[in-house]
Amino acid sequence: MTTPPPVPPAGQPSPSPQSGYPGYAAPNTPGGYAAQAPGAYPPPVYGAPPSRPPRQPVQVWDIVLTIVFLVGLVVLTAFASFAGLFLVMASDSCGARDCSVELITTGWIVGTLLPWVVLIAAAIVSIVFMVKRKIAFYIPLLGAVGVAGALVLGFVIAGAGVPSA
Repeated sequence: MTTPPPVPPAGQPSPSPQSGYPGYAAPNTPGGYAAQAPGAYPPPVYGAPPSRPPRQPVQVWDIVLTIVFLVGLVVLTAFASFAGLFLVMASDSCGARDCSVELITTGWIVGTLLPWVVLIAAAIVSIVFMVKRKIAFYIPLLGAVGVAGALVLGFVIAGAGVPSA
């Protein structure tokens, strides 16, 4: 049994820690703090960058499905843009009626060009999602809805330029 070290008189500094104190061991000696916790994490190294959390695994089915849907979106966009070119024919009956050429032209431009804008936006968002390893197959599907909506918007604008009979 060991006896505790003597208490210093008042006004004098306390002695340096000794091996008799519980929980104390000199650095880099057996019985120190590092030896007391086997399997514990090493002490942090100051100035070292923090470790990153592990990335999600690549989901091959999502990448393949997204690429297939993007190719389908390109085909759908080409057909929608081709259909938008025919909006110019809304002005055929304008000889007998007073039509708004500005609305018909705006509808024609919207129906022809806006589907391509939607395609580019859907492709960019899909690529960003795939790079970040997030599920992305639904982005081209939403793009298909946007392409169809752009064509319908073009038809509505062009139709507003032709008064009803």
